[in-house]
Amino acid sequence: MNFNKLNSDLYQLSSQHRFSKDPNAFDKGYMKVSEWLADMCFYYEKKRKAQEVADEAEFLSLIEKHREKILELKDSEYRRGLLKALSEV
Repeated sequence: MNFNKLNSDLYQLSSQHRFSKDPNAFDKGYMKVSEWLADMCFYYEKKRKAQEVADEAEFLSLIEKHREKILELKDSEYRRGLLKALSEV
């Protein structure tokens, strides 16, 4: 889910309540939940980015472990092909 886009869309939808000249109870209730949703979007977007960084680190770590195992092989065209493919990541 794209939390930044969702937050932007929700902000646009709330504009009539946010900028009401004479806000009523409905507008205030709408804005209360709108602000909560904005906070949730921010939190989950930050969490998603942190998970993405962690996943990338895990991915690169696995590649490095695999490269180390390949380096144990006898030098050959096959080994060089394996290393070349990994180096392109």
